Amino acid sequence: MVRVELKGILREWEDFRLSIENLKVRHGEFLTLLGPSGCGKTTTLRMIAGFERPDKGEILFDDKRVNELPPYERGIGIVFQDYALFPHMTVFKNVAFGLEMKRLAKAEIERKVKWALELVGLEGLEKRYPEQLSGGQQQRVALARALVVEPEVLLLDEPLSNLDAKIRERLRGEIKRIQRELDITTIYVTHDQEEAMAISDRIAVMNVGTVEQVGNPLELYYRPKTEFVARFLGLSNILELKVEDGRACLGGLCFDVEREGMVRIFFRPESVYVKSGDTAEVIDYELLPGRIRLRLGIEGKTVIAERFLDELPFSVEEMPERVGIEVRSFSVLE
Repeated sequence: MVRVELKGILREWEDFRLSIENLKVRHGEFLTLLGPSGCGKTTTLRMIAGFERPDKGEILFDDKRVNELPPYERGIGIVFQDYALFPHMTVFKNVAFGLEMKRLAKAEIERKVKWALELVGLEGLEKRYPEQLSGGQQQRVALARALVVEPEVLLLDEPLSNLDAKIRERLRGEIKRIQRELDITTIYVTHDQEEAMAISDRIAVMNVGTVEQVGNPLELYYRPKTEFVARFLGLSNILELKVEDGRACLGGLCFDVEREGMVRIFFRPESVYVKSGDTAEVIDYELLPGRIRLRLGIEGKTVIAERFLDELPFSVEEMPERVGIEVRSFSVLE
């Protein structure tokens, strides 16, 4: 495993500019590049892989500049969104392809392919062709092919996007298990927030060619630095309020804030505790499995609260017109 660092990276087109000042991926870390379509995350991965070159800046593997190295000299394994399997080759031959290019002995190839297929749970399917496999099995073949060459860095570009929800959930757990077992530095690209939250050690949230924030999933979810990160990672409440005497208030809902002037207070719906009282008007509500989502009005502004049903001080059938609320976790956006 190696440490990957991007320093002063710039890649420009006529209508787009990708700029990454400094992004570090630690030894053995699972880092996800997360963002909407067109934000630059796949281009970033392709530059790390060596399929594209930055116009400026350096890509370092353990402090060694790799900008000029072709992909096959960088010690990477890569899994593409479309799997890129050879349809005329069996599972065994697909996985063995990289090893054969290295001209390894036949016995060594067989040993390594057997190990890789067992690692991804495909033992016994060596003689099948890609068309005889399910989508999830094809993705496992692609993963085995990337791992069998024992790369120092594993790169995955939207590897689960073509699979249905249940298979995606199962495979993401398998990918994380394998990554931990091999202790391999991994960079993963996705636009799926839930997937990124579930699988990553840290996440780099990207937007319009820049990295907005890097942090662990809980840090990004509960303490985002920008409004984009706050809104991209789930439902959010953002209130623009004026601080007076160290407090920013909206009706009876107040926040202790150290700075002065106008601020943007951020908090998640699950940080809003509902109690008996008259702080907010109940505008409407939505029942979810075991939970309730309330839309509340306070002095013309809307606050969303989400609680488990058994946490409410009243029954849904007897929903009051007004409730009291308390926010127990919040942050101030930049």
